[in-house]
Amino acid sequence: MGVKKTTQFKIWRSNIEPTSSIGTWGRGLFCSDKSDIYYNKNIDNYNVAQFGKAFSERLAALGYPKYEGEESAFADKLGDEPDFKAGFTLLALNYQGCGEPKDMHGKGTIKLRVELFSSKTKKVAYSATLNGSHATEDSSKMEAFDAALFTNALNGMFSDPKFVDLFREGGDIAAASFNDKIDVVNGTRITEGMGKSSKELLNLVVTVDASLGSGSGFFVGNGGYILSNYHVVGEAKYVKVKFTGGISTVGEVVRRDPVRDVALIKTNVEPGRSISIRRGPIKVGEEVYAIGSPFGDQLSGTTTRGIISADRILEDLRFIQSDVSINPGNSGGPLVDAAGDVLAIAVLKKENAAGIGMFIPITEALEKLGLNLK
Repeated sequence: MGVKKTTQFKIWRSNIEPTSSIGTWGRGLFCSDKSDIYYNKNIDNYNVAQFGKAFSERLAALGYPKYEGEESAFADKLGDEPDFKAGFTLLALNYQGCGEPKDMHGKGTIKLRVELFSSKTKKVAYSATLNGSHATEDSSKMEAFDAALFTNALNGMFSDPKFVDLFREGGDIAAASFNDKIDVVNGTRITEGMGKSSKELLNLVVTVDASLGSGSGFFVGNGGYILSNYHVVGEAKYVKVKFTGGISTVGEVVRRDPVRDVALIKTNVEPGRSISIRRGPIKVGEEVYAIGSPFGDQLSGTTTRGIISADRILEDLRFIQSDVSINPGNSGGPLVDAAGDVLAIAVLKKENAAGIGMFIPITEALEKLGLNLK
């Protein structure tokens, strides 16, 4: 009732590595002749086409207005944009199937992340993790099986009141209201730099435990606010925040930006000092340090040293590249310079490559979360 806005299936990405196993497929009378299924480009292209079809059919079936500009390759250039652009990231896929594509049965599961980008506010207005499953013992065509699997995942989105409300008048403006500015006071530098007084920063860096796993974070300002990654907290409302001394508290995730992969957590703890944030430009070759909790809170406060390797633009997003050592669990932790000023937030270690880590510039993280540095 009352949905008036349009959306377009715009982006598909897969986090599944090529040649990764996504299940098994059996043949023969008793399906005993099983072999592994490996993800590849052909499967990815197939998923794009079939998922896009399922998305469009579900929109139509539920009465959402059709975006007519899909028929024009130049719609965006002509100013005819949909109200929302939908992006999906494939997180996991598994088949336990048997038979042939035209005559198969079995079961499958899928996990995706959906993001809706508002053409009006130029921000992500909605994000969620979707899970779907489908099983049948009856003979089915592969396309029909996948249509049911994809539709079951999409139903989790279409049944979410937050999603539906976006398509009513003013919905995306309400969703963007978290951009009201929060003032955070910049801190003072540690007394003797990272070489002699790095311990002064350790109490400002924490371990963040959420349903998706464990990561790192650090206090900014004096209001009990902690910066971390979106992929650490996901869609959790509350997370556990652990300090280096073993004490823990509960934090509420009050803001998040899935595209820039940053999140803001509010706690009732105010540290004795405020971390110093660098405002000036970075220099390739300068010394930097990463602080965080690789592999969980048992290694909290781990500090590693390296240099800035490059300042890069990847998929329209800016990253600081460094050879400083980071591992799973470092995500959300600070990258600081030799004086102890925060430059960036750890976000990604390049798989199967040594000495390549990516970090989100701190100034962009503050901007995306609506934090005003005083």
